[in-house]
Amino acid sequence: MSEIGTIDTIARALTANLPAGWHQVTGVYRSTTSYSELDATVDGAQLDPLPEGLEDHFEQLRREMYQPGKGTWLTAQVSVTADGHFATDFDYDDEPAWSIPVDTAIYAADLREFPRDAEHTPEWLT
Repeated sequence: MSEIGTIDTIARALTANLPAGWHQVTGVYRSTTSYSELDATVDGAQLDPLPEGLEDHFEQLRREMYQPGKGTWLTAQVSVTADGHFATDFDYDDEPAWSIPVDTAIYAADLREFPRDAEHTPEWLT
């Protein structure tokens, strides 16, 4: 599947079972090869339960967006409005805003899986 196709799949999963009258739904996925977190909100309230397969779709997108030398993103956000507009944000450079403290060894493993050239490797990631 293409990146656009995977983003569309994520958007469809996010909007599949929302209550009537919703305005905006947002999924945020923070990931390394060994640890990830997924949150979603609808109109600012936690979406629970999370859509089936959503984490797998984000992980697929992370792999599809890998660029040799540049790496891949560590945090992705996909937002969809009720009128069908969507926005994406992919953060390659900032440390993810984890909900719990993480062992920084996860970053070394991620760099082995998704290598980056020095100019694309933030200091905190090394």
